[in-house]
Amino acid sequence: MKSTSATSNPATLGNLAHTIGRNTVFGVIARFAQVSTRLVTIPIVIAHLGLGGYGIWSIIMTTAAYMRFGSVGIKSAFQKYVAEATGNGDYEAANKLLSTGCAAMLVLSVAVLIPVAWFSTALARAAGVPPEFLHSAAQSTSVLALIMVLSNVGAVYEAIVMGGHRIDLARNYATFFTVAEAVAIVILLHFGYGLFAMASVMAASEVGFVLCCYVSSKKIVPQIHVARAYITKKAIPELVRFAGSYQLVNVLEVLYASILPVAILRVFGADSAGIYAIAIRLVSSAVLLSDSFLVPILSGGAMVYASGAQDEMRKLIGKSFKITLGLCLFPLGFIALFGPTMIFAWTGQTASSLRVALWMVCAAGFFQAFSVLGLVLYRVSGNALLDNIRQALRIVCLLSIAGFARHLGFYWVLAGLALTEFAGMMFMLYAITKTFRTFHPRSLLPDTVKLTLASAVVLVAGAIATRIPLPAMANVRWMAVLDLGKVLLACLAATWPALVLTKSVTGAESRALISIVRPRKVRTEQPYAESVT
Repeated sequence: MKSTSATSNPATLGNLAHTIGRNTVFGVIARFAQVSTRLVTIPIVIAHLGLGGYGIWSIIMTTAAYMRFGSVGIKSAFQKYVAEATGNGDYEAANKLLSTGCAAMLVLSVAVLIPVAWFSTALARAAGVPPEFLHSAAQSTSVLALIMVLSNVGAVYEAIVMGGHRIDLARNYATFFTVAEAVAIVILLHFGYGLFAMASVMAASEVGFVLCCYVSSKKIVPQIHVARAYITKKAIPELVRFAGSYQLVNVLEVLYASILPVAILRVFGADSAGIYAIAIRLVSSAVLLSDSFLVPILSGGAMVYASGAQDEMRKLIGKSFKITLGLCLFPLGFIALFGPTMIFAWTGQTASSLRVALWMVCAAGFFQAFSVLGLVLYRVSGNALLDNIRQALRIVCLLSIAGFARHLGFYWVLAGLALTEFAGMMFMLYAITKTFRTFHPRSLLPDTVKLTLASAVVLVAGAIATRIPLPAMANVRWMAVLDLGKVLLACLAATWPALVLTKSVTGAESRALISIVRPRKVRTEQPYAESVT
């Protein structure tokens, strides 16, 4: 039954800008914790289990990622259904969709993962696991397969928390269990335990995370109920149309990401493949900020769209593009200019082809950030066709480039990657324009010019800082680290003056930024239309 009152909503149109900003910040923290713990635990695992043991653990972790059916497109669909309900008050429809989808996830997980647990030894042997790791690898796979049944079903409660605009809470849980998991693994390795103990810790972490999300979901959106009484066949077509197609988008993305590495390795050899891998890893870390913005905008956009406030939706789209531009333009520009120094400080590599490769991959990452944002905004409307066409278009383009890789050469193949991502971005811009009639791409031009000028000023400040001499050091890699620190400090010092001089940040946006850090100092009950102008 629909409700016209919005007083019980976790987020309202009045404080949505603050909510999205807060959720983005905690998303960044969670991603940073994940990356940091991996950097710490990997050498420890290698020290205790050897390189072979770490290789087996990596395979187990990859297998576990594939076992998480509920953490890809389906969870995002659930999140959208909940956020939509907070906007239009139709919790009855959300209950039916979530309950039916959860039941389908349970059936699918049991059908696929129980046999994996039962035949884990045979699967490990078929995968070529060495005899000394066979028993522990099989046990690890079994326990993770059983726990992932719970994790896939429990993903619905994480979706409820995120759809209820408390993504920050879900990310806090994720950060806590990520750090706790890493600490527990290090302790167990210290006392001589191996792969099975590590898998058990990971399983306990999954259970703890699901329980926390379950308890929180009851408090954040008490109107949402996942129960057998709400399971209905009438919800299946919508789940197949939207949730199923969302899953397809992610499957196609995995296929797309595997095309170029294989082509570069086969045509240009291992060295070029390594250069591409390093460039991709560096650029991926640069777009971490914009990636963390996508989940909050899915919830916020779904609520605004469901409320029927078209003018606010138009402003939200414009603000989303501006924020994405601000989050990825400077980091990618920094890598394009100073990436070779960063790679030398990180890996000691100084290949001459790194600079041009970074330029091309940075351009591809820039276009892809807006392409993915367009995909999320398009999904906010409930549509589920043009984003899959975009995926197919990118795959066809990249396969064509890979087919002529030997004739094009390494640099032109990377340029083809950038052009492919540009085509995907333009296609999703068309999709948004067609879906949201009040939105016009030309409205993005003023903010684009201002932020581009501001980023240029900041990067020029960094380039000037390279002229400042430092005391000589015997270790050239540490010298490169100091050079990067000097450049980064100069860029940070120039950031706020550049934003103010170019008028890239308005007064309302400044107050919104401050409110994320110091919420008591800024009144958050201002109208949504004011907070996004």
